[in-house]
Amino acid sequence: MSRKNFELQYPYLDYWINDWGEMKTTNGDYNQSRLTLLDMGGTCYQDKGSSSHQEALEKAEQYLRTVDFPARFEQELIDEIEEVYQTRGPMYD
Repeated sequence: MSRKNFELQYPYLDYWINDWGEMKTTNGDYNQSRLTLLDMGGTCYQDKGSSSHQEALEKAEQYLRTVDFPARFEQELIDEIEEVYQTRGPMYD
């Protein structure tokens, strides 16, 4: 997946990775989280129970969109990212 495709499919995660924090992924073995989001303060989100990386990415995107970004960032930035999110189209649903 190219950077542009990732940005279009997961605009909140894309912002997180490139401008704010880190994303750690694992293969999910041994009850490990498949995806963890970290910032300077430590772990912000940890995936639970996803059966694939695709599912883990989608759940993390929704978490950032509905929980983390509204609590952390100004509305102007959210509006910019939401514009990309809303134009994702049916191939991402």
